[in-house]
Amino acid sequence: MLSSSQAALYRRLTLGDDALIASVFSGSVGGSDSLDHRTSSLVRLAALIAVDADTPAYQCEVRTAISAGVTSDQITAVLSVVARIAGSALLMSAAPKLALAMGYDVDAGLEDADTRESGE
Repeated sequence: MLSSSQAALYRRLTLGDDALIASVFSGSVGGSDSLDHRTSSLVRLAALIAVDADTPAYQCEVRTAISAGVTSDQITAVLSVVARIAGSALLMSAAPKLALAMGYDVDAGLEDADTRESGE
């Protein structure tokens, strides 16, 4: 599924390779050239929605998207799709991290529950 160079990129990002992260942020690494301008604009809008960005960020990206040929209906569709996903996804991502910060390992708790339920 991933090439060896893509796999290496994901490993390095996971480990927090500062130089690679800087390259991703600058746009010189990461394959953004694989997306056309319209798709890239829609993805950026989705990201802004997911992080609850401020109005000026939306204004800038909406201008970019419209100039790339994105319609207001497509922008509204992005909002609808993100709203259906981001709420539960963010909750499911944050819950175990917050619990761990308070001293409870959810993953271990789930393993214990699975063990008890299977009778092992």
